[in-house]
Order: sequence, then structure tokens, then C-alpha cells
Amino acid sequence: MKKILVILSAIALVGCTLEEQVYDPQPSNYYNTVPQCQTGLNGCYIPLKSLYSNGDYFEVCEVAADLIYHNSDSYYDGMCHYTQSIPRFGTSIWNQGYLGVMRCNAIYAAIERAPLTDEEKAPLLAEAVILRAFYYYILTINFGDVPYYFEEVTAENNERISLMGRKPASELRAELMDQLEYWLLDKQALPMIKTYDPANEYRIGAMVGLTIAGKLAMWNKRFDKAIEFFAPIEKVYGTVDIEGVYHARDALMGYDLKDVQFRNRYTAESILELPGYAKEYGLRVTQGLASRCTPMRSSSITEGAVDNADDEMVEEEGMDFSQKDDIFDGVRIPELGVNARTTSPYRPTNYMYKTVLPYNAVDKRRSTYDAAKCTPQDVVEVEGGAGWLAWCYRGWKDKNVDINDPSNPPGGHFFNSTKTKDGRPYLGDKFWCPGMIYTQDSNNLKIFRFAHVILDLAEANMRVGNWDLAFDYLNASKQRAGRQDLSGGHADEQLFMEELQIESARELFGEFTRRHNLVRWGIWYDRVIEGSAGNDIVNYVKEGPCREYYPIPDQQIVLSNYNLSNPEYEKYGL
Repeated sequence: MKKILVILSAIALVGCTLEEQVYDPQPSNYYNTVPQCQTGLNGCYIPLKSLYSNGDYFEVCEVAADLIYHNSDSYYDGMCHYTQSIPRFGTSIWNQGYLGVMRCNAIYAAIERAPLTDEEKAPLLAEAVILRAFYYYILTINFGDVPYYFEEVTAENNERISLMGRKPASELRAELMDQLEYWLLDKQALPMIKTYDPANEYRIGAMVGLTIAGKLAMWNKRFDKAIEFFAPIEKVYGTVDIEGVYHARDALMGYDLKDVQFRNRYTAESILELPGYAKEYGLRVTQGLASRCTPMRSSSITEGAVDNADDEMVEEEGMDFSQKDDIFDGVRIPELGVNARTTSPYRPTNYMYKTVLPYNAVDKRRSTYDAAKCTPQDVVEVEGGAGWLAWCYRGWKDKNVDINDPSNPPGGHFFNSTKTKDGRPYLGDKFWCPGMIYTQDSNNLKIFRFAHVILDLAEANMRVGNWDLAFDYLNASKQRAGRQDLSGGHADEQLFMEELQIESARELFGEFTRRHNLVRWGIWYDRVIEGSAGNDIVNYVKEGPCREYYPIPDQQIVLSNYNLSNPEYEKYGL
């Protein structure tokens, strides 16, 4: 036990000495009670927050795919411009991922040593297992095969662990699945309740663990196990009819699409959200995604300024922020406030806004206002519209107008850079943050929703031959959005997957899933080349198809005494 002797001398007035003994807590002597163990678990969440709240991880998951683009030279990860020696955000994914693993292993060992009953330990150990599985899930979907270990790092094993090489991701996922199954299904160490049920105290619980287990199974092509892991989630989240009966096709009908907007926190459908909090003065726990997804805020309007709506190489110029206003690319939107600072925004690719969710699609997700009827005289709100994209918005064109005067009603206005109903839109108000302070928004990021599980169940059931159920799950997403059902009865795997892949693009747009889903399906390269045609990412992907995964940073390769390597990157000279 390390003892620190602190001596405080009061010289000025009394001339006496106060001696106080302070003990430095170590894992071996501190984690003796449930609250103390929970404190240790709290530390395991921090790397997760650091990873997701960094806007660059959104680039990794969403921009480096086929639905969104940004061609600025500084958006390297969105263009897949990385190598072994310059791994870009891959270094942060690696560092935060293994920091999380190390902390989870340490607290797991500390809980095992704690003088607690088995009943007290079980939920604590289960939470540590879930968090550790989450970090390894992130590592494997971004790097593929990675080193893995489940032991607390000590002086005795530190060198051995540091020299580990890559292990097959499939083996790691299988072991994680076994651990999650043991704690969540066999021992039922955590209650089967919604993550944001007050009884769960907003901690990661069984629903998150089962979601991760199911996704691990999907990656391992163990579709039968995925169905098994997702089944308890259906019982908790699935919508039942007035007679209390659950039908897969109606699974999502009890959830409002508006709740998917990131500004709406801890909503009923959410399985995991990353919280944000902001105040103009005082503590801020925020992330900055909204500033990258909102139309450019400007302090002046340049009449007649039009960009080329069909040119994906256009990069918006910075605006003058010297005057405070609430005008966003020519449209005054008071709800967004005067303190917001936006950056050059992400834009949807041609594939996204012309094929996946065109302005005239019958789909409640596409926009908040109907682009075909968006004029100052005739602005029509999309019934139940949740605003995935924004061609136009309801507001004012004059920054000096008195918005409280009934004689000045808001109208529907196209953003200056689009001008037409079918021009390239911005990302919609699903991602915007009302009252954003500078670039720090207080939205909650949606990581896992029940819709994610439903679409995975559609695929899993198709893979095992349950075609009727597969169609029901796929149509559950379509039905809530107002789209026409996909007809069942046709056992054509290729056609089903094509429809599932485009429906996933519609439903899960911007929710940290697209790039990795494409990789898991084995179509990332083709979808980037086709869907992102004209963008810089295509050049880097053609140069190195291996970029579907990040390279292990070369610094880590050296530290492992070259037990780690990136053979695919070496093959392409990257």
C-alpha cells in the first residue's frame, strides 16, 4: 500500500504545522462496495464517449460510404485517405478501443476480488462484459483481426500482452458471444427492461448487450444465434396490438419517427444513445456533429448565388460570421438561434438524394417539408416527416422581419444553393440542434435503435429460410415510413438483399452503421465506386481496396516487435 504524507504549513499567522495522512487507493484495496465498483465501471464509459463524440468517427462510419460526401482536403477519413504510417482517425479508434478493453478487464478483475456476494457481483460483472464486448466490436469492425485478451494488465503479463499478434476476428466474436450469452441469457444477471427505463439508471444494460451479441453473430454469419439474441429485445421493445399480440410487421408502429431526431433524447425506441449536454455558461458535455450537418450559417445573403447542384466537387465557401443572425444559407430559421457556428457541411450523394430518398418519394423519413410544394405561398409539411434530408425549410427570407407579427407568416423557402425542388439538398433537421452554442451541440447521438434490430432480423430470418418472417421484418420499417410493402413469397436472396440494403440506407441514415454494414455484406468497394462517383473517395478506394478496414498504426506494429502487421496494405504499397 502506497502512503503519501502531506504536510501543510501555515506560516503567516499561527506558525503551526498540520500533518495529514492520505492513502492512494489501488484496485486491490478500493473496490469493496457496489458503489465503488460502479465508480470503476463509470470510467469504462469514457473512451466510448471520446470516440463517438468526435465528429471524425461519424466520417468513418457514414461519410466513407455511399450516402454522404465531403470533398474538403482536410476530411481525410471521409475520403479513406490513410496509410500504415498515417492512419488518421484509425489511431484514435485503436487507442480508445484498447483503453476501453484495458479498463474493462481491470474492473472485471477488481469486482471478482471484491468482498461482495455473488448476487451483488453478477450485474456488475455483466456490465463490464457488455462494455468490453462493445470495445472489441468496434475494434473488429474497423480493423478486422486484432489482438485480444481478457486479463487484467499487470507487471507480470504486460510484455506478453504487448507482443500479441492479430487473432481471427471470428474467434474473438465467438468468445464474446459466449460470454454475453452466459451473463444475459443463462444467468440473467441484468433485468430485461428498456435501456432508458428509470429502473436501469441510464446505464448500459441487457438490451445493449443483446444487441451487440446479435451484431457479433451477424458478422460471424451465425444467423440462428442472432435471432436467439434479438428475441428478448423484441419482447421488450416490440409493439403489441390492442389484444396484446405482437406481430413482426407492426413491430415499429408504436414509435414516432420524429423521436429519431437527435434532439429528442432517451426516446422509447432507443437502445443506446450517446448523451450530450450544453449550457451557455458552465459545464459542457457536448459533441459537434450538428455543425457539420446544418446548412451554412451566413450573415449576409448574396442575391442570385447558385451552386452547381449536380457537381459533387463543389465545396461551399466560408461565410462571414461578424454579424449575429439566424440565417442559414438564405433562410431565416429562428429555432436554430443566433449563436450557432456551422462548418462546410456534409451533403448527400446523387445516389442518396436521387435514388434512396428522392424529394417526391412516398416516405415520411425524406424531409420535413414537401419540396414539390415548398413556396412562400404553399408550404406543406410532410405528415409525420422526420427530416432525413432538407431541400427547403419553413422560415423567412428577411433577417429584419418581425417574426412575432401575424402579418409576416413564415413561408417555405428553398436554400440558396439548391433553388429548385430537385436540386441537391442538405442533411435534414434530424441532425440539427436548436439553440446550438457555437459548434457544440447538445443532441443525443443515436447508436442503436429497435429499428436496427428489426432490419438485422429481416436478414437473419432470410438467411435461415424463414422467408415470411423476413418479409414481415423488412416491411415493418417500410410500413412506419408509409412506403409500400415488399411482396412476400419470392425466395430470391439477391433481390431480397438489394431491397434490404437500400431500406437500411433509408432507415438508418446517419446512425453510425452504413460503412460497416457495407463491409459486412461484402459490397463496400462496389457501393463506394458506384454510389460516390465523382467524389475524391473513389480515387483512394481504387488505389487501395484494403481501405475497407483501417491499418493497424505502424507505431503499434513497432511496439509489438513486428508481431503485428498489415499484409493487405503492404500488398498495395500503402
